[in-house]
Amino acid sequence: MATEETKKKTTHKRGSKAVKRTDSAAKKESATTRKSSGRTRNANGAGRGKGTGTRSAGNRRSTRPAPQATAPQQDSVLIAPPKYRKGSMRIVPLGGLGEIGRNMNVVEYNGHLLLIDCGVLFPEEEQPGVDLILPDFHYIKDRLDKVEALVLTHGHEDHIGGVPYLLKLRPDIPLIGSKLTLAFAEAKCKEHHINPTLVEVKGRDKLKVGPYNLEFVNVTHSIPDALAVFVQTPAGSLIDTGDIKLDQLPLDHRITDLVEFGKLGEKGVDLLMMDSTNAEVPGFVKPETSIGPALDQAFAQATRKIIVASVRPPRRTSVASFSSHVHRVQQVVDAAHKYGRKVVFVGRSMVRNMSIAADLGYLRLPEDTVIDLKQSHDVQDDKLVYMCTGSQGEPMAALGRIADGNHRDITINEFDTVILASSLIPGNEHEVYKVINKLVQLGARVVNRDNAAVHVSGHCNEGELLYMYNIVKPKCAMPIHGENRHLVANGMIAVKTGVDPQNVVLAEDGDVVDLYHGQAAVVGSVPCGYVYVDGDSVGELTDEELEKRRILGTEGFVSSFVVVDTETADVIAGPKIYLNAVAEDESEFDKVRHQIVEQLRDAMMTGTHDTYKLQQLMRRTLGSWVARQLHRKPMIVPVVADIAQDVDDAAGVTAAK
Repeated sequence: MATEETKKKTTHKRGSKAVKRTDSAAKKESATTRKSSGRTRNANGAGRGKGTGTRSAGNRRSTRPAPQATAPQQDSVLIAPPKYRKGSMRIVPLGGLGEIGRNMNVVEYNGHLLLIDCGVLFPEEEQPGVDLILPDFHYIKDRLDKVEALVLTHGHEDHIGGVPYLLKLRPDIPLIGSKLTLAFAEAKCKEHHINPTLVEVKGRDKLKVGPYNLEFVNVTHSIPDALAVFVQTPAGSLIDTGDIKLDQLPLDHRITDLVEFGKLGEKGVDLLMMDSTNAEVPGFVKPETSIGPALDQAFAQATRKIIVASVRPPRRTSVASFSSHVHRVQQVVDAAHKYGRKVVFVGRSMVRNMSIAADLGYLRLPEDTVIDLKQSHDVQDDKLVYMCTGSQGEPMAALGRIADGNHRDITINEFDTVILASSLIPGNEHEVYKVINKLVQLGARVVNRDNAAVHVSGHCNEGELLYMYNIVKPKCAMPIHGENRHLVANGMIAVKTGVDPQNVVLAEDGDVVDLYHGQAAVVGSVPCGYVYVDGDSVGELTDEELEKRRILGTEGFVSSFVVVDTETADVIAGPKIYLNAVAEDESEFDKVRHQIVEQLRDAMMTGTHDTYKLQQLMRRTLGSWVARQLHRKPMIVPVVADIAQDVDDAAGVTAAK
């Protein structure tokens, strides 16, 4: 690792004074007032933490059509970027930094915009009811007519999942990508009744889009047809690697094109935006072909059904894997064919993606090997393999529902084999092991990365990153696709290979990076929050509503109803207290009822006749008692009815008649 001195050199500081915003910019951002103090980022990964900001989604909604409520940015201090400097290239990441998901980068040159990837982030436990999290499109929403194209590096959800939501804002944005990537993206768009404009490219293809000269480079990943993109303008050049590893023995023999990367390096690359996911992992990633023997052994030892990365019932085997990991599925299909088993794809995304891959020739399916779920009921369990999703412990994925006994068609019986053919996403460990324990409790034999070589990563380890930096020789480095610790580790690797520490940009979502005369630096930030997809609604869910859901799910619900007469300053009836998801009996709340009555009477006697203020008083009284006596923080809904007001309203109606 680099020395402390080196770490200090890679520190990027924002100025202590905020750049004055124009009135129009302030309207566009529609955010709460930001303080003028600067923000410091350092090589230890210090930065914004999720959900700690103070931006008001409600304010944004009131000033914009088609509202998109967003989660707060990771700190409340944003320094507005200076006006675009003509002749520079501006890069704004709208996702993928500080998180594994919703990857999206905006490249600007002289008023023209080029987008690279548009993915989704999957919700965590503290975001109940949320289906997906999108990049925040507000930065480009008013300039969509300036977007020349959207480049898609590969077909994983965290890179293409947000495409339909972007195209709803402007359907004719051209999508540029490889054959398989475009096929996956097109299928997603059709689900939203969108017919996208597709531009197919392959490795070493060159394409001019507006002022951008694009070149594409083959890379290996955990999905076929992945590409890196080289972007050149008169202001400079950059490479966005997308997700990449240097597998020298991929199943399709399509290796990462190091020769082409070398040629681009000889041309000169000003900025390398490099995948950071495994930057902390020493050494090199094993080739995908190393999985075959481990799968073969697991299949040979299985006596009943097999479930891979997702599960199926008695005497069968289940394999859990990503729904687009074609090469992993290919090896599962090959092993199943060898041992005379039928393969069943479980889950809509798995069925759809594998059908597309097979139709395009990326997946070879031996005759009569793959059957549908309905047909599987007529096959012996010891002749079945279920291929499904759920390797990350997602409760609603097929494997999660199987483990809970809630899957409509698949159950786990004793001696079934479940193979989790994936690695853990950071932060998912608890959920994954919870699923594993449930499966073991049901009698299944669980094969995972801990006890067998059933997975290799799709991302470069430290050794491969060193190769990439030494081959490309970029002037500047901007780590992407990773949590803060991954970005910092990637930056340290860049420094080791000779990149000037001052040219290592440790950016965050929403940061504005200007590339000018071969130098890259963070010049400011734009609002960049979470946009929640909740059922059919996009951006209508606010953080306040999420907080209410969390409270309801963990602390319960308490409502209190009281009738008062503000003219006589008396409590006529109540308070009646109703409980939901609270363990204590209603009789426990008898102790607080007289406190509520006294507080309300005192308030009315001092001139408080506003029912809203009386409700807030009741909320505070009840809430503080519950917190003090029961050590809980339930959602409290107070209701105060004023008969004096009702009488006055009735009298007014009579007089009007």
